[in-house]
Amino acid sequence: MRHLFKGREILSAMLASYHNLAFMHRMMTEAREAIAADRFGAYKAVFLRRFSA
Repeated sequence: MRHLFKGREILSAMLASYHNLAFMHRMMTEAREAIAADRFGAYKAVFLRRFSA
């Protein structure tokens, strides 16, 4: 991926967008499941621990 970004290839933006959409879709699916199971607080804590800087 890095060489695509460095070379300003359009494929880099396409792949980054595909990755971001897949991530958001997975995150929303997991959040909806957590809400339905009444465990959103636990899901949020794990998510933030995993993805916080």
